[in-house]
Amino acid sequence: MRMQNVERGPIARVAGVIGAIAVIALAATLGIVMLAVMLGLALIGAVIIAARTWWLRRQMRRAAARGEGFGHTARPGTPAHGRVIEGEYSRGSKDDPHHPRR
Repeated sequence: MRMQNVERGPIARVAGVIGAIAVIALAATLGIVMLAVMLGLALIGAVIIAARTWWLRRQMRRAAARGEGFGHTARPGTPAHGRVIEGEYSRGSKDDPHHPRR
């Protein structure tokens, strides 16, 4: 199958060039808008992450200044430092005579 080259007139050529320029301009404009949207979202995300990091560091500095661990919340009426009670727990086997039967 052989394609024939159709000769177009000068008006059709000019219209084709103008159409191609319009399509390229529209694609470039859309690309610039999408790039701006993506950069804006990245900037918003960076601000949120920076604010969250600042807030957590602030909380850690305050907790360290009070001598508490991070995330420590003392119950009302208990000392801020609290007490640590150490112990050991082991679960016996079913052969153990002290093992509770169910």
